[in-house]
Amino acid sequence: MLGKWSSLTGAAGLWPTSLRNLSELASGEGFHDYFRDSFDGNEATYLRWKEVFDLLGIEGGGGEESIETQVFRVTNSEDLVKLRALAEQCSKEFFGDASLLVVAWRRIMEVLETRKKVGEVKSVNEKGGAMELEILDACKALGLVCNNVRDYDEAVIYLKRAKEGYEEQLRRDSEKVLGTSGSSIMSTAVFYTDEEFIEEIRDVVKRCERALGEENIIALRTLDDLGAELYQNEEYKEARELYEMCLARRMKVLGEEHKDTLMAVMNIAIVYKNGLKDYGRAGEMYQNALD
Repeated sequence: MLGKWSSLTGAAGLWPTSLRNLSELASGEGFHDYFRDSFDGNEATYLRWKEVFDLLGIEGGGGEESIETQVFRVTNSEDLVKLRALAEQCSKEFFGDASLLVVAWRRIMEVLETRKKVGEVKSVNEKGGAMELEILDACKALGLVCNNVRDYDEAVIYLKRAKEGYEEQLRRDSEKVLGTSGSSIMSTAVFYTDEEFIEEIRDVVKRCERALGEENIIALRTLDDLGAELYQNEEYKEARELYEMCLARRMKVLGEEHKDTLMAVMNIAIVYKNGLKDYGRAGEMYQNALD
């Protein structure tokens, strides 16, 4: 679906949709097809969305307007509460609703940009303050969505904008800057050699651990990213060591049964099974995760 939209958004610069009416984007052929197939007449899907539909004021089947038409109205509104509720619900069912998630976040950005221009929300400092950070948060969210659906060109634009904006507004080693730095690097992997890419991630890991502490969630996620890249490059011993380090820190911070802790166990098991070919140890790790 995203391929049908990229031609609409690619040539307008850093904020491609701020100069474009979102109704044009939201009325694309793929977007219509998605709603027609997934919502209208589909009771199971509708029930999963009922709570957010109630918040958005959207009525179910049998009304005068289709659900599709009512959702379009939300995506063209300026109600940030409703738009964010829509984006949140889409993120819960991400793979089925990626197209709508992109539209929702782009609309959120457009509304925030417009409000900033007309001075509806006062800045708290001369750089832009809270309003600018809200825009950057939306920009980062959109970049991550684009990255996850493999629209890498768009992802790089939005994550780069967010990273540079955070650096201007905040300390270089603040949580927002470092978290976006890691996301930005992961989305630009295709522009590096394997060795360069690993070194870039190592640098962010060091900055995260130095500024935020080794047990900070952003530091741990970035360490996971480094482990994954080492595994992909068949550096299994170091990948295992990094995953074991993540596991120890997650157990300390989150406890043994937290989902992130269990995922760390599974990562180690995968390295043992597929990389080190130690099937006995891999089996033990899988059993630990199941127990």
